[in-house]
Amino acid sequence: MVSPMPKYRYKSVLDISVEDLHKMGAKAVALDIDNTICNDGKTNCIDGLESWLKSIQKDGIKVIIISNAMPRRPKIVSKMLKLPYIANAKKPKPHTLIKGAEMMGVEIHELAMVGDQVFADVMAANNCGAIAILVDALKGKTRFPIFYATRRRKAAPIIAEFEKLHGYGYYD
Repeated sequence: MVSPMPKYRYKSVLDISVEDLHKMGAKAVALDIDNTICNDGKTNCIDGLESWLKSIQKDGIKVIIISNAMPRRPKIVSKMLKLPYIANAKKPKPHTLIKGAEMMGVEIHELAMVGDQVFADVMAANNCGAIAILVDALKGKTRFPIFYATRRRKAAPIIAEFEKLHGYGYYD
């Protein structure tokens, strides 16, 4: 079985610098929506996301949204951010990350998957050789509190182990 351990961890997507992405070898970033760039079930993105996107895109990093959500919300968010998207991704299955890398014109090992869930985003990245970046889930009300609480409880030992080894941020 592929490891559920992320390669990198940040408090927020906004903490991931262009320099860090270059050190990781990332030429493209795949963003999860729910609890990563928008609160669960919402379409309004976190403050500062648009300027973060501009800064990494200005430096040549391509961006795509890859979400397990049904198409309606990813379409709205991607249109607002002027980004391509893949909805109903079925992460942790890796096929949509592979498709996303192809759409961005990069090799799979050059795609950084950024998300808040170990057993969806991180596992999808690890299942295909993409760069797994875990961010802390956004605070706020969720439409599926039991689902997320169960997932987070299951992921807690993995995150605790990562924290013991590395803490937050980029490391070699």
